[in-house]
Amino acid sequence: MMLFEPYQLGNLTLPNRVVMAPMTRNRAAGTIPQQIAALHYAARASAGLIVSEATQVSPRGQGYHDTPGLHSAAQVQGWRAVTDAVHRAGGRMFVQLSHVGRLSHSDYHGQPPVAPSAVPAGGFIRTPKGLRPYERPWVPSTSEVLDLVDEFRRASELAREAGFDGVEVHGGSGFLVDQFLQSGTNQRPDRYGGSLENRLRFAREVVEAVAGSWDRSAIGFTVSPGGSHKGIRDGNPVETFTALAAALEADGIGYLHVLEEPIGDLSPARLLREHFHGTLTSSGSYTRDTAEEVLLSGDADLVAFGRAFTANPDLVEKLRANALLALPDPRTFYSGGAAGYVDAVAVET
Repeated sequence: MMLFEPYQLGNLTLPNRVVMAPMTRNRAAGTIPQQIAALHYAARASAGLIVSEATQVSPRGQGYHDTPGLHSAAQVQGWRAVTDAVHRAGGRMFVQLSHVGRLSHSDYHGQPPVAPSAVPAGGFIRTPKGLRPYERPWVPSTSEVLDLVDEFRRASELAREAGFDGVEVHGGSGFLVDQFLQSGTNQRPDRYGGSLENRLRFAREVVEAVAGSWDRSAIGFTVSPGGSHKGIRDGNPVETFTALAAALEADGIGYLHVLEEPIGDLSPARLLREHFHGTLTSSGSYTRDTAEEVLLSGDADLVAFGRAFTANPDLVEKLRANALLALPDPRTFYSGGAAGYVDAVAVET
């Protein structure tokens, strides 16, 4: 099966095409990865590639409790223990660099959230002080947008110190980069808003900033063209995301990670494959058989698995043997502690 064939990603030889998808698990007390994170990720080192949970590039980029950061020495030290454990187990690991933008709250850091325009997210956020409505975001000036780009630049430098093999820019899920991309959240009149070219500018500048520390083949970029998280929307998502895919190919990044949430009747991976001819990773509730199908179709080169990895650290071995998978216990997804994280709280199916 193609799923178990090696794959060359830049300078990395992946032993198979199974990617462990980024999954927020809320175990980083004080935003610092703990020892249980090293155990968790190392147990899954047989994946062709592990991509870490979303990791905020600054305090203002946090939007969920106990999520890790990569902007302090203590965080670097915490992550170094994780990457060392993964490498000792024979694995390869990228960090997903993120900033939630308008999906943050002042309860986390004492400042209003930041976004390209003053368009608040809909609904509520759970903060250290309880359930709160999302706040009206602060809008940076043109020059202040460069400070946000620099946060990604600095985090990418620290990612190298922390021992990662590469970085993945989180450009989806309604987070900051996505907010600059999509017309519903970007109503700026300056060089970062208005035209499609301008709305692509922040994403491309972030990629350029990250490329100061990494070979471009070691840079990935996540997109979720069909997503509508917390009211994120675009007037013409097909136009926006095909233009983004073409721009990222021109920028020479290593891979594009596509979340397979349909745009109407369209498959995002199939759509973007026409505009991005480098390595494409598809993520979307795949099974062994459907993963093989998308690889054989040519719509993807790698397939990311999320929830299946929570209850099956040996997922690659189980998929190879076509063995029954354990079902994860959703009560343990964000509960903190070892249950469902470094042990197997699951039901056989």
